[in-house]
Amino acid sequence: MSERTGGIWSPRYLPVTLANLTVVAIAAFDGLALVAALPAIADDLGSVSLLPWVITAFLATSAIAGIVAGPIIDGIGVRRTFRATGIWFLATSAIAAMAPNMPLLVLARALQGIGGGLVISVAMSAVGLAYPERLRPRAFAANSMVWGTMGFGGPVVTAALLAVGSWRLIFVVQLPITALALAAGWRSLPSTRDRPSRIRTDVRGIALVSVLVAASLVAVSSVGERWIVVAVGAVVAAVSGGLFWRHIGTADAPLVERGHITRFPLRRIHVTAGLVLVAGLAADNYLPLYVQTSRGRSESFAAFSVIFLTVGWTVGAFATSRLLDRLRESDVILGGAALMVPAASLTGLAVALEWPLWFVFAGFFVIGTSIGFVSTAGLTLLQSRSDQTEMGRVNSAHQFIRTISITYGVAVGGAILLFVVDRRVGSVEAVRDVLGGEGRVVSAETLSAIGAGFAWIFAFSLAAAGVCLYAAVRLHRLIAAGVSERAERS
Repeated sequence: MSERTGGIWSPRYLPVTLANLTVVAIAAFDGLALVAALPAIADDLGSVSLLPWVITAFLATSAIAGIVAGPIIDGIGVRRTFRATGIWFLATSAIAAMAPNMPLLVLARALQGIGGGLVISVAMSAVGLAYPERLRPRAFAANSMVWGTMGFGGPVVTAALLAVGSWRLIFVVQLPITALALAAGWRSLPSTRDRPSRIRTDVRGIALVSVLVAASLVAVSSVGERWIVVAVGAVVAAVSGGLFWRHIGTADAPLVERGHITRFPLRRIHVTAGLVLVAGLAADNYLPLYVQTSRGRSESFAAFSVIFLTVGWTVGAFATSRLLDRLRESDVILGGAALMVPAASLTGLAVALEWPLWFVFAGFFVIGTSIGFVSTAGLTLLQSRSDQTEMGRVNSAHQFIRTISITYGVAVGGAILLFVVDRRVGSVEAVRDVLGGEGRVVSAETLSAIGAGFAWIFAFSLAAAGVCLYAAVRLHRLIAAGVSERAERS
């Protein structure tokens, strides 16, 4: 069969497509289903102050595992990495299901995040290794379809599981999904290393990037509450980041080479993708809280509000897979970045002026579409400019930047929201009670403060969107001018 014939669902590519989509389903279900179960978890285990770390711990270790995955994939191949990852995710899901208290659940989620980060890196690298360049946008669009489907189905499944049992069933359900993914991808995922090379573990690099992620997360999450912690965390993050950058420039076998981050056009792809995710997701995680409190809707209605960005992202990814038949990746990235600016502006205005909820939801749909454009076109451009021997490290570096951008965006958005509430009512405990499912009656003053805090998140989102647009314009101009890597460095 010619490379010009057959799509991702053709007999030639069907096995790897099914395996890859099942892999993505693991991560999608975990993230989208668990958010809706947070009140039930807090009600059962208590320790509401630790509740955000059920999500944050997973994201943090996912980011670290994502960048660690690069040398592993390039050393032993996608298939072998996936096998080990699937078994790890299976075991840690079982541990999370049995966690007797909140601290142990957070620990289990941190361990599970290691598998989650490796799973996503495997899925991204598999696209670059298994499909020809013309089919990669279709493959990424199919991955987004899974996220969109889970966006609809995740809250429904969660509600059903909570109705018949406890939140622990969410982790139990992940066991057969993971087993199915293992069965689907055990032999069908690409193997680029028939003779695996020895994996050289960059212990110092892993330690430095772990300190960087942990310190920066502690700093960001403490904004508005403990400024001394913010200052110390920022200093530790800056020092560890500088040491990590120096290390990867001098080590024999670093986690990632500097060129995988800085060479043209990779650096600009990393920047645009990271910023569009920051701009879009800083507010989205707090949309259910806003809808439930400031707009007075039910908890179940609020839980479904997160689907609008997810569905928009899927639509943007599918549109990109078609647009790239006629346009360059840089054209689509520029269009998506330009779309984010009015989308964030109008959505923030709709929140601040309390326009009808349908307008707010439409705004999040357009925000998601912008992310779909930039993210999908960026991944396609990144893989087209990377050699197969470095596909694991390049994709893992990009995934690390994407994950850490999401984590920082969510953390900053939450810090802004709590900061505004604290300044207006003198306490954030009412917000924590709502997040923890305490069922406490919230005062009108607090409801107004939550709405104001949510609106201020969009000021941060708009700033990130503006920088993203500038980076996209620069990328577009350089590619349009045919600038080489060497010329851009000079």
